[in-house]
Order: sequence, then structure tokens, then C-alpha cells
Amino acid sequence: MKIIISGATGFIGKEVLNYALSQKSISSVLCISRRALPEPISSNPKVKVIILEDFTSYPPEILAQLEGADACIWALGKPAFKSSDLELCRKIEIDFCHAAADAFCSSLAPALKKNGKTFRFVYLSGWGAERDATKKLWMMRDTRTIKGEVENGLLALQQQEGSNFEVSVARPFGVVPKDTSMPNMVIGCFDVIKVDTLAAAMVNEVVENLSGTRTYENKALRNIGEKILKGEDAIVVTK
Repeated sequence: MKIIISGATGFIGKEVLNYALSQKSISSVLCISRRALPEPISSNPKVKVIILEDFTSYPPEILAQLEGADACIWALGKPAFKSSDLELCRKIEIDFCHAAADAFCSSLAPALKKNGKTFRFVYLSGWGAERDATKKLWMMRDTRTIKGEVENGLLALQQQEGSNFEVSVARPFGVVPKDTSMPNMVIGCFDVIKVDTLAAAMVNEVVENLSGTRTYENKALRNIGEKILKGEDAIVVTK
């Protein structure tokens, strides 16, 4: 299986990449990045780094390098509450993600249909993402509506006639380091999630690639990820 990962240098994306590389079912990981990845990742035989200067454009030479990909995990971006420039945040969060999804839907997904496969796009969203832009929100409005706008655009692509593109949305809350000193009981009580648990749940979504669209809230992500890391079979639930 060949997958695409964006945001592989970030806190969550890096863990997604490391977990993906540990999976025997994943033979190749294509990392789209503005710059080369550090060692030892860059020299890993499973990894191919594709340098993309403009994340709003996927010319033929870039798509040729992505050919044969079965799925994408999109972990690129920074929520609005962490950004000092809202317009730049919207460009990175919305425009970059939608440009990639549109390119993959039109250029990569059709080839999979011949083999009875569907292209799976797993989007790293966030807690409280709101798809209804008219709804009154009293907390983190920009962050939540931007994430919701991304989700809407992805779902619209999936709903196009003849589309061979399916979307999964991950909405984690309070992602903490995997070596956190926080006891597991406290993690459950405060509804946070360890980054390696989140990574396992997201990678599992592309590996299993069960038919349908799913939105995973934090508790579901934690339940799935913890089961996988324990070597147990994960039951797909979305709440």
C-alpha cells in the first residue's frame, strides 16, 4: 500500500509518519513537503520526499510522482487560535487542503476504481469543528469554522457524480506527547489523547479503508488507537 502524508514535520504529522513506517501493509510513504526531511527519516527506503513549493498547485510532474497512491493523511496546518495572521491561516488550512484533495480526487482516485479500490482522504480536523458557518459560536469561532469549511469542501468532492474519493475526518482534542507523565486515568477524565494513539487511529483508517464516510470525535479516536497499540482489533465507532 502506498500513502501520501502532508505535515510530516509537525508534532502530529511526525508521529503519523513514524507509525505508518512501522506497518508492514504500507510499502511506500510519499511525503509532500516544502523542504527535505531530517535523518533518519529521509534515508528510510519506504520514504519518498516530494518537494512542493506551491501547495495550491499540483502540476503533472508532481502528480506523476504521486501515481499509485491509495490514500492520503492530511496533517498540515495550524489552527487559527495559534496563528497571528488569519488570512494566512485560512490559506494554509483551507486552500492547501482543498487543492490537494481536488488534485487527488481527479487524478489519482480514478485509477484505483479499475481495481475495485477507493481513494481514502483522512483529514486532521479538530475538536468543535463547525460545518454551519452561520451558527453562533462563543468559543474559538475562527478555528472551528475554518476546520468546518475544510470538511465541507472535502465532503463536496466526495459527493461529485462518479467520484471514487472517500473522506474520513479526525477531530482530536488536547493532543499530548506520547511520553506524557499524565496518568491514563487523567487522560480519560480530561478527554485528551496521546499523539501516538491518534497516529495509530488515523493510519488504521487508511489501512482498513472501510467503505463510507466517517467523522471521529476524540473519544472514538482514543478508543481505536489504544486498542490498536495493544494489538487488539479496533471496532470502528464514530462517537
